[in-house]
Amino acid sequence: MNKYQKLERYPLGSIRAKGFLRDQMLRGKDGICGHLHELEPGMIADPFIKKSYVPAWTNGNQNGWGAEISGNYWSGYIQFAYTLGDPEMIKTATEWVDGMMKNQRSDGYLGTYYEPDASVHDDYNAWGTACAMRGLIAFYEATGREDMLEAVYRCMLWFCENWAGDQKTVYAGPFIIEPMIFVYNYKRDDRLLKFCEDYLEFVCGNDIFDTSYKTMLNGEYRYNSAHTAWYGCQTRQPALVYSVDGNTDYLRATVRALDMMHEKSVQVTGSPVSDNEYLSPVGAVSETEYCCYAFFNATYSYMSFITGEAKYGDRMETLFYNGAQGARKKDEKAIAYMNTPNQVYASDRSSRTHWDAQAYAPCYPTSCCPVNAVAVVPEFIRGMLLRDREDNVHIMAYGPCSLDHGEVSLTVNTLYPFRNTVSVEMGCDKEFSVFLRIPSFALGYTLKVNGEAVNAESKDGFVSVRRSWKKSDIIEISFEAKVETVVLCDDDCCGNHPIAVRYGALVYAYHIPEKWCRYEGRATTKLPEGWHWYKAMPAFEEYKANDPHERLGLRREQISWNIAIDERLGAEDFRIEEIEPKGYAWETPMIKLHTHAYKVPHMFPPYPQTTYEPYGEYQTAREKIPLELVPYGCTNLRITYFPKAKLD
Repeated sequence: MNKYQKLERYPLGSIRAKGFLRDQMLRGKDGICGHLHELEPGMIADPFIKKSYVPAWTNGNQNGWGAEISGNYWSGYIQFAYTLGDPEMIKTATEWVDGMMKNQRSDGYLGTYYEPDASVHDDYNAWGTACAMRGLIAFYEATGREDMLEAVYRCMLWFCENWAGDQKTVYAGPFIIEPMIFVYNYKRDDRLLKFCEDYLEFVCGNDIFDTSYKTMLNGEYRYNSAHTAWYGCQTRQPALVYSVDGNTDYLRATVRALDMMHEKSVQVTGSPVSDNEYLSPVGAVSETEYCCYAFFNATYSYMSFITGEAKYGDRMETLFYNGAQGARKKDEKAIAYMNTPNQVYASDRSSRTHWDAQAYAPCYPTSCCPVNAVAVVPEFIRGMLLRDREDNVHIMAYGPCSLDHGEVSLTVNTLYPFRNTVSVEMGCDKEFSVFLRIPSFALGYTLKVNGEAVNAESKDGFVSVRRSWKKSDIIEISFEAKVETVVLCDDDCCGNHPIAVRYGALVYAYHIPEKWCRYEGRATTKLPEGWHWYKAMPAFEEYKANDPHERLGLRREQISWNIAIDERLGAEDFRIEEIEPKGYAWETPMIKLHTHAYKVPHMFPPYPQTTYEPYGEYQTAREKIPLELVPYGCTNLRITYFPKAKLD
């Protein structure tokens, strides 16, 4: 563990998915997580193995995008394979690692650029190489193979020698700091730390994207200043260096940057906003690029072990259980490059800023988002349980999983976030403390050990229990929660102040049933049988030939999403329906909320193309109607931010 961090992760593979998380991973193995390297070998499988590149991207052999996309895929794939514990995937991951290792040059370089014409100081050389190095470090943590660590160490020294002084870059290149710090954790070579500190100062002197640690510490937050997904990576670099050298300015810079981002550019669903891919204000139809889920998911996880603070567990759960799930096709064979809280259409025409980016696809011509989707589930699971220097267990985020490391073994049995009770069953005989995070939504909690109530006060967002544990001992914690209505501050966007509904860790939405329409799409490589691009369109009955609105697609009375809610709704106006688990959690909701709404016939136009912001803060209400809400992650089309009803 680095000197100044509070907690650390368990080695990859120590925590395994259980329950509905394992179900999702099994679907992912049969979906894009397990097969992207086969769907697009030139883009994903080969750049580090065969030095391949996609002609449409680059000239000659400069393959920075290939390094990024391939590196991020295999980094996610390796974590996926060991978190699922799947021998077949582990074998494939090992083959890629061994194939990549054969290409390490005698001087240590281990990227996709090669002589004689390689521009080794290209920004994407450092960025893409760093993406892949994260995978090799994860592989080392899972296997203990020292040749992996040595390979990454030699590659990091290559950058120390060849990217000295002003040879550094300021856009994506600073990401090389991350594998540097991870390697430093094992090698303690001060050359690596010095390089990272110098890099942070270099960015301060060339800060064209407002992402230097000094700007993060003291500057303003500016929309459009930086690429949102990349901001999720860049903001954690100062904190990673702090974990080694203890410079508190670095840590405070990261904390402030993330807090400003959370205040200005993070939806209620945890989705970082990225209209046109850049930092943007929250709003009902403000888009999120899927890469953001992976990068901020990792950043919150890193900050949880660097700081030990409970708020990062809250942010992990909000992002993972809401926004990140709502942009995945439930068979795990496609994701949406861009998605929004209010989404009536997800098609080749519905995105306001990007070609067919809201359509669902397994692999786009630039497939940064699908490959990053591979890492989201295992990265979250890996960050759920952490340890301190005394080998105590800290539960930072909740979900079904098991831990087996050294003398410590336990299983977390829960339907959280669909329920608010968590059970931890011990699988070992050992004395240690278990720290359980108290979610920010909790109004209170009850704690039991082996069925007997325990009086324990929370401190800094955690409650702890210390025992000499025996196998089959059980800790049970239940969190008290109530339904909340949240008024969105969208003043920098439309100023409509719509209302969202939250209960526990979940955000709820009105689900618009989807009709999945296959179409050819723009795959770089022809997709094999069973793989498709999709338009997700509202699924309604067929329209009569004499319908005067047939050309427009829907009659106004059929537009079920033309609804508004009373801003005075309180917790007492909602009925919570807990449903016995049946089927896949993200397809068959195991919890629903019931309340009422008001019909607003003319709120949205009937053209089936794009989701619009409603005009005005209040909508004239007609008849009162029942409203059923489901978890946001169980939807692909939905209304999440409800306009306010204008009532007499």
